[in-house]
Amino acid sequence: MQNFRALFADIPDPRDLNAHHDLTEILFIMVAASLSGANSCVGFAEYGRAKEALLRQFLNLRHGIPAHDTFSRVLRHLDPQPLEAALTRFVAALGAALGQPGTGPIALDGKRLRGAYDTGCAHMSPIVVSAYLHETRMVLAQTRAPHCSEVAGTLALLRLIALAGATVTADALHCTRRMAAALRERGADYVLTLKGNRSRLARDAAALFARAGDGAPFAEAGETGHGRREHRIAWVIPAPELAERHRFRDLAALGRIESW
Repeated sequence: MQNFRALFADIPDPRDLNAHHDLTEILFIMVAASLSGANSCVGFAEYGRAKEALLRQFLNLRHGIPAHDTFSRVLRHLDPQPLEAALTRFVAALGAALGQPGTGPIALDGKRLRGAYDTGCAHMSPIVVSAYLHETRMVLAQTRAPHCSEVAGTLALLRLIALAGATVTADALHCTRRMAAALRERGADYVLTLKGNRSRLARDAAALFARAGDGAPFAEAGETGHGRREHRIAWVIPAPELAERHRFRDLAALGRIESW
């Protein structure tokens, strides 16, 4: 609990001095409940009541478990920037305690928050970009994209997390020289989806596979689930010449997947 208090010590308490519940204890219950699957203030309160005996082993809980209204009021008034910084520190500490999970695949993705726009700005609903760790199913960091630019938000997000030794995946929007360079500068390898938005690179990649023909190494896999059968073949070929031709930093290989 001492380590948790240190990680969240910079979050100012927005409540009056006569508030009953300790802010750090409220945050601890919310974080613990979230890691257990709770996704609402009602869920936080239910988790607290169900785990009260366990929580009292390291929390004082002088006034018992906070009600869901208390969780809601605290969340509405907390300054989001220091809260985001504290959660980022917590995730980094948790990752280190789990044995350096940051070396596994990390997915970058952006989601538009529908219905969260200001009046008269329906065309500019905010975008939140996330870095998601596959091994532990944990979001390493999140941030709001400035000016609804997912690319700019993702580049800013990279500065919040340690990427050395990790393999980072992203969709075709991020298949750019700038993103590749940013990831390599942070010590990460990248797997970026290549589609028609990078027309020249896509055309040269298709030509390279055509020249490789049946000699390209491949792997096959199949699975059955959700009422369908799927069969996949994946090819990987070296492509260092494309790195220089397209100024794509450290581009080493191309992969192609066909599925039925």
